[in-house]
Amino acid sequence: MRKPIIGITSNFESIKAVSNHSDEFIFVRYNYVSAILENGGIPLIINSKIDHDDAEHLVARLDGLLFIGGQDVDPQFYGEECAIDYCDIYGSGTPYSRPLRDKPNPERDKFEIALYQAAKKRKLPVVGICRGYQLINVAEGGSLFQEIPINDVLHTILPNEKIPDHEILIEKNSHAHQIFGSTCFFTCSIHHQGIKHLGQDLLASGFAKDGLIEVVEGRDPEHFVIGMQGHPERSCRQYDEHTYLFAAFIEACQTKAIK
Repeated sequence: MRKPIIGITSNFESIKAVSNHSDEFIFVRYNYVSAILENGGIPLIINSKIDHDDAEHLVARLDGLLFIGGQDVDPQFYGEECAIDYCDIYGSGTPYSRPLRDKPNPERDKFEIALYQAAKKRKLPVVGICRGYQLINVAEGGSLFQEIPINDVLHTILPNEKIPDHEILIEKNSHAHQIFGSTCFFTCSIHHQGIKHLGQDLLASGFAKDGLIEVVEGRDPEHFVIGMQGHPERSCRQYDEHTYLFAAFIEACQTKAIK
């Protein structure tokens, strides 16, 4: 039995090398790759510069798709104007003043939305993490908070670059409950945006205690779709529930590969 091939989306950025000249890089944090490898999949990094018209051809050769974190989704794709000033600042910034690394890349958004729609058409298993989770919601016609309303739960990285953890509550008898095996566990937060209006073919099945949606799943029981606002690829060695997500994802991809 062959291992399933999992496409992983990527970030694109101009980075200064040792020579002090800027070069363009396609990159993925290794913890996304290791989560796929350790659970029996073959990771394939997808170049975000591919034309969106080629999304269907690419998806036809995959057994699953992992949409990773990265910069903000451009508000034009959910019918809003950008309210954030992206500027040359250190760290994660403050509400409505965010670093240039978070600035939206419409080209990437358009390509990834096309990828998701092609995957949905083929019922290809999909997991979305952080930006990827938000991208799925936007692809389904939903919208985002450009800045999450400030409540009692810490969602964004702290000024000292510490990453806060908080509890998420999972709906009983949901697909997410079946996957995670728990109705309450911890996740880490490195985001300043989140779901405002839920996409049409999604169900909200996990919430922070302030009511922000933390986990979504597809309405179609025959299509494995899970989106998570937190970062299971970072937390899987600390919290078992996060490992269960990747194990269930690879199992679904394996089943798809056999078919």
